[in-house]
Amino acid sequence: MKILPLFTIEQTVNTYKYLFEPNPMFGMDFFADDFEAKDIVLLDDTKAGSQGIPIHFNYYALFLRIHGETKRTINQFNYLIKPQSLQLVNPGSIYSFKDTTNASRTYVLLFNKAFIEEDSLAVEIQDNLLDFHRKCQQDIVLDTTQFAHAVSIYEQLSSELRAKNDDYKIVTKMLINQLLFLLKREKLNFGLKQNHTRAEQICSEFLILIEEHYWQKRSVKEYASMLGITPKHLSETVKSTLHHTALSYIHVRIIKEIQYLLCFGGMSIKQISYALNFETVSQLGRFFKRYEGMSPKAYQLKHRGVALYDKQYDSK
Repeated sequence: MKILPLFTIEQTVNTYKYLFEPNPMFGMDFFADDFEAKDIVLLDDTKAGSQGIPIHFNYYALFLRIHGETKRTINQFNYLIKPQSLQLVNPGSIYSFKDTTNASRTYVLLFNKAFIEEDSLAVEIQDNLLDFHRKCQQDIVLDTTQFAHAVSIYEQLSSELRAKNDDYKIVTKMLINQLLFLLKREKLNFGLKQNHTRAEQICSEFLILIEEHYWQKRSVKEYASMLGITPKHLSETVKSTLHHTALSYIHVRIIKEIQYLLCFGGMSIKQISYALNFETVSQLGRFFKRYEGMSPKAYQLKHRGVALYDKQYDSK
């Protein structure tokens, strides 16, 4: 399968520029002449009722939901994000979202791994911290005290990135690490209160395996074999625990990849069908239409504005 370059911070911010307003009271101003989307970006997303098609990216995204709810999909995991939620999304993830309420506000912090590692914590401490979050990606709804603390740190980040005083990058890295440690503590506290059943473990492992093999393996039988259980056991476990069929999770992940490739891959529909192991273009078309209600070409045309931006960016 063709390996596509992951979105950079700059590509993502330009793709989602419709989410931001000029002269914001918080964060960086996307529309300012001196705005740069490189190592770190802090933005205030106040656009209600918005949604984003799936993208792959190569940076960390740390979201603090101020108010309003949204559905967030990261790889094979779906989250209903509520106010006071804090969540870190890791590099290499495929990410999409859809707001579900009229009111909406999110503090969006994007940063590259190289930025956070440079002149920061000891390498071992930093690696352990980031590895913890890689393995534990769920969002955490903060209590009132911790939420106020998180908001305060984001506001300090905003002040540092606006003023750019001496050593502001060092201070910025310290503040980001405060947020990462705060989130780690809350995840650990949350985990201590949960008794993960065998069924939940099977479902989690199943979804992770889909992310690793979705373009090669398309049957419940294949994933059951990798898990060392019968297809019937896997199907019943996923259905009773996650309330959707195991096959639907496999198919939805493939659909997300098709969406991404249609808009950002620079590939023909024939090339996409070959890359994802469909026997014919028609087979891919029928599969896609069953889930999306439109042909791959129609979907591509609907989102051609985003796709055109990507082509313009790549040509620079």
